[in-house]
Formats: sequence, structure tokens, C-alpha cells
Amino acid sequence: MPPVRLLVLIALSLLVGCGSLGRLESRSPAREAQIRDYDRVIVADFIPNDSRPAKDEAQRAERAAEIEAGAKAFSARIAEEIRATGAFPEVAQAKMVSPALQVHGTVDLWEPGNIAARAVTGFVGKSEFSATVIISDLDSGQELARLVVDRNSWPLPIGASTTIVQTVDFFMHQAAKRVADELAKKKAPPMVE
Repeated sequence: MPPVRLLVLIALSLLVGCGSLGRLESRSPAREAQIRDYDRVIVADFIPNDSRPAKDEAQRAERAAEIEAGAKAFSARIAEEIRATGAFPEVAQAKMVSPALQVHGTVDLWEPGNIAARAVTGFVGKSEFSATVIISDLDSGQELARLVVDRNSWPLPIGASTTIVQTVDFFMHQAAKRVADELAKKKAPPMVE
């Protein structure tokens, strides 16, 4: 591999952060095939689900406010990314008529961390984002697929610029794009061999 290409690959790998974006996993091939049958998608508000113990009431309240805002932002970003794929003619965050897919779930961890601390030390002030995304039938509630996201910033050398871009918002946007891309793949007609 040419040295320039290798350096580009290393640089890109540093931007991604630790953890996993997961894949949309269905419970059975029949359910996966069902996703293709939908033209409408409703993205519901995600439910905050931070179970970390807080040292005091002030920290608990601060975390609750952050994760509540993060859950709403995640829902909006997923809807935006699904629209951008063009795979589904109707995408909304409001009530819609059936049949429709419902994208919902929980935001389990929303930790903004501290960008300044990461830039100075490389490891203190880690940002983290974790969520469970469920795809189900709007009427029946039958789960068709799910995706688990678990992302966090890497401990990098002091002053590494990639630690600055590894924010909770960056991880949330990556996850929303993954959900949209995975749904678009499931919506596509099956490949004929």
C-alpha cells in the first residue's frame, strides 16, 4: 500500500472514535422483508434512559436535561437522515396514517464530556453516546429490527485534533446516518442472482 494511502487510512480511523454503530438486526428474514413493504416512516421521540448514579441532585438534574435534549435531537436527526436517503416517500415526526414503520427507542447515555480537557490531556473529559433504536410496525407494535449504538471518544495524544471532533453530537449524527442507511438498504428490492 502506498505510504500516502496508509496515512489517509490511519487519519480516518482516528476520527471515528471507539465503540460500535451496530447494524440493523432483524429477528427473522420474514420481518426484514416486511420493511420493504412500507412507504411511511414515523420517528417518535426517543426516551431518555440514563441509569448512571449521580453524586447529587444538581448532577442528576443536569444529566436529565442534557439527555432529554439529546433524545429529541437524535429523533430529529434520524428523521432528517431518512428523508435524505429518498428511500421512503413519507417521513415524519408527527402522527401519520398506517401502515407505517415506527422508529423509536432509548438514549441510554449522553455524555458531552469536556473538549478542552481532551485537547489538553488526550483522555480526560471523554464524550459518550449510547442508544437502542427499534424499528416496529406502527399499528401492532411488532418489532421488525433493532440497532444498538455505543460510541465514545478515544484517548489520544495531547493536542490531537481528532479528540476535538469526537463530540456527543458527532457520534449522534453518525448513529442517525447509520439508522437511515440501514433502513434504505432494507427498503431496496432484493438482489436477483
